[in-house]
Amino acid sequence: MADARDVRRLIDAVAAEPGVPLLATPGSISLRDVKGLIAKGARDPGSVFLVAEVAGRMAGNLGGSGLAFAPSAHVFEFGMSVDAAYRGVGVGAALLEAALAWAAGAGFTRVELSVFPHNTRAIAFYERHGFTFEGSRPRRFRRAGRYFDEQLMGRTLGAAAEPAAAEPAAAGSAAAGSATTAAAPATTAAAPATPGAGMV
Repeated sequence: MADARDVRRLIDAVAAEPGVPLLATPGSISLRDVKGLIAKGARDPGSVFLVAEVAGRMAGNLGGSGLAFAPSAHVFEFGMSVDAAYRGVGVGAALLEAALAWAAGAGFTRVELSVFPHNTRAIAFYERHGFTFEGSRPRRFRRAGRYFDEQLMGRTLGAAAEPAAAEPAAAGSAAAGSATTAAAPATTAAAPATPGAGMV
């Protein structure tokens, strides 16, 4: 069974990859941070943490929660990462589909994430799962002395795919893995929430 140490090792390994897939840098997420995110996923009905394991080995993780801002309380945001050895075999898909099913069951009607624009593999993955490009923010993040843009993606869930309210007129203008939730802290953990892409 995977534990918080396994999650931290995975995050550090993905963060150390030369392609810079995560906002986190190696060592920037402490074991205490991970345990805190696990606990939040276990006790907060608006948060979830999933892990994917293959033959008892941590293969990927996904953590997310709803937005605290009341008018956006229907929005779920998440971040995920997948071990390099398990990409392209269904682990990321298993995590994402489980998270979307959980979010819909929890009453969320919209899901959002952010990703580095150079992480084209992750972008293509999210597009295959119904996410679309919604905008970008130049030089949004500074990581290890370098600036990175942020690409925003989102999708609706279930019956929520309905037209948004018109803007008021201005007064003059894993196939290979299985996903489990944060119900059992010994088998769960959390990933940094932004950017949400990671490598899949």
